[in-house]
Amino acid sequence: MFLRMPQPFLRQAGTLALTGLACILAASAQAQVSGSAGVVSDYMYRGISLSSGKPAARLSIDVDGAQGWFAGGQVVSGQLAPQSHRNAQWLGYAGYAERLQSGWSWEAGLSAYAFHAAPDWNFREVFVGMAFENYSARLHYSPDYLGFRERTLYAELNGGAALAAGWRYFWRGGYLAAPGNADSSRAEGRVGIGTGFEGWQMQLSLDAVRRRGRVAGTGTGYGSSASETSSKVHSKLVLGLARSF
Repeated sequence: MFLRMPQPFLRQAGTLALTGLACILAASAQAQVSGSAGVVSDYMYRGISLSSGKPAARLSIDVDGAQGWFAGGQVVSGQLAPQSHRNAQWLGYAGYAERLQSGWSWEAGLSAYAFHAAPDWNFREVFVGMAFENYSARLHYSPDYLGFRERTLYAELNGGAALAAGWRYFWRGGYLAAPGNADSSRAEGRVGIGTGFEGWQMQLSLDAVRRRGRVAGTGTGYGSSASETSSKVHSKLVLGLARSF
């Protein structure tokens, strides 16, 4: 997933589907709209592949309103581990953000995730966050994560800065906690570099995850059956290329 750093937050996709953005745009002529289309060598989500370890195409749209509201969405050609072919995975978000006189910012909103061929996996999250300069922290809560009938809390820290010659580095650390099922809890992170030229963006990242309980053979796909007990760290290099518009 490409790193986006809008003001005042570096956001992830989360609640309104792309088809709902037309209504948002009509509500405010002053809204700023941006987006991108591209491919990634593996669609990693919180340390786990949602494309069964295969390349995926991605289209995203983000809207920042003049009064502090924001919204956006994306569609990805994903593939869950039990599936035999690719299907659309829809993600979106909507919320409100405000920058304080101290330089800090806060945000709150709602995210929704929909899987075209696996509706039982659909889930929603509410989130709150704080940010200062190039750093942000968020807490997400879901009452039914990925349809597993599990309540989860996901905490994340994000950061990054510019490097020489148009390059930048970025990182994220996160922990997913499932109070009712410790085997579902895991720590994950990402570190990488990226650059851009005339609307094109390229980035290379190392994604890593460590699960506490039983994991499937490679430990890299949602929906695969557990086959062994392990606490090993699984990592993967991910290359992405996108065109902004």
